[in-house]
Amino acid sequence: MNWQDVMKAVIPIVVAALAWLLGQVSEFSTRLTKIEGSMPALITPNGVPTDSPLSAEARHKLKEELYKDIHDLQVRVKLMEERARIYAK
Repeated sequence: MNWQDVMKAVIPIVVAALAWLLGQVSEFSTRLTKIEGSMPALITPNGVPTDSPLSAEARHKLKEELYKDIHDLQVRVKLMEERARIYAK
């Protein structure tokens, strides 16, 4: 077997493999660009992380619940202080 014949047979396979590889890299780059384009901005240009709408909504609900609980506790403490003052007399 002659090396020239082997090279003639291998070169088209190598060229096809390189073309396939470049096509895959190009497709990956396109997919990555689409993904990055559809993602919300997670960090502002100043370097501050931003909230996603879902986490901001969840945090708002939690905050409202905490405010209700704090208000309820404040009312209970007031009532306990009033009762303590009445019974202290």
